[in-house]
Amino acid sequence: MVKGNTLIIATLAAASATGGARAADLLPPPPPIEAPPPAEFGGWYLRGDAGVGAVQISGWKSTLQPYDELGNPLAGTLVVPAYDAIGDQAFAGAGFGYQFNNWLRGDLTAEYRTEANYRAGLLAAIPGSDWYPGFLGADYYTAGVSSLVVLANGYIDLGHWCGVTPFVGAGVGFVNHKFAGLTDSGLGFGTAADKYTTNFAWSVTAGVGLSVTPNLKLEVAYRYLDMGNIGSNPIQCLNPQGCFQERHSFYLASNDIRVGFRYLLGGPPPPPALPPVVAKY
Repeated sequence: MVKGNTLIIATLAAASATGGARAADLLPPPPPIEAPPPAEFGGWYLRGDAGVGAVQISGWKSTLQPYDELGNPLAGTLVVPAYDAIGDQAFAGAGFGYQFNNWLRGDLTAEYRTEANYRAGLLAAIPGSDWYPGFLGADYYTAGVSSLVVLANGYIDLGHWCGVTPFVGAGVGFVNHKFAGLTDSGLGFGTAADKYTTNFAWSVTAGVGLSVTPNLKLEVAYRYLDMGNIGSNPIQCLNPQGCFQERHSFYLASNDIRVGFRYLLGGPPPPPALPPVVAKY
């Protein structure tokens, strides 16, 4: 009888253990552990950029006003702009900046823009006089424009996805233009001394950055750069009697494509560790 009771008790104990295990299997799994957000970081960085700009010219003006031997404007003179154009500029620059946090940074940059070919033309109908017989003629102008640009820039990073970071930015500063080698040919021949002009400059930009290492970022960006108005010195002729001391002026802007890098000095901190997993029974 004792042996039978022992068998019954063992059977009940085994059934109870099996039922407890099945009940444990029915419990919901623990909630997933969310990764903590990336740590905020800041630090100084160096940068370098290069690219090419499609330069735009607008508001072209000439002071050409023919006059008679007494210095009076010739009545009925017609001066018509024929064309104005300017070539592209290549550029390279460098700078330094500070990363304030994961989404905000700013830097100071300086860049040199190579000489762009400037071309312009005028058609002129000048009435007859005993000094300058009337005829329809043309003037042709060539020169070169190079620039030095210094900008203070701010950027907003718009998120981080698999090492890719889109961003937008803007900058303000100044530009120094060199208007060199202005030559006039056609109705006459003349040249102007080189002219340096310093203007306010501003820019807006958008691009993407790629994390190569925690310290090294590559960038590709579009930038619109406004470089203000530029003017020439007066054109001096070989024959001073027939020279009108003509000056040129126009407005410059550029659509730039830039590639570059940023190198963070020191690097971001390591990501925070995940909390330990505690098993619950």
